[in-house]
Amino acid sequence: MTARVERLITSGTFSLDGQDFAVDNNVWLIGDGHEVIVIDAAHDAEAILAAVGGRRLSA
Repeated sequence: MTARVERLITSGTFSLDGQDFAVDNNVWLIGDGHEVIVIDAAHDAEAILAAVGGRRLSA
């Protein structure tokens, strides 16, 4: 079983000190065809779940 690293870019709004900023965020998926972990999940849960697909989400 070989693990792979995947990058998904999600977009959203970051608010700080009363200002809003449009930002892109790198979401990292590490795993194989059966299991995956997600690192730095942000902004778009539907896109992240689509990238996870049918794999078991471990973290």
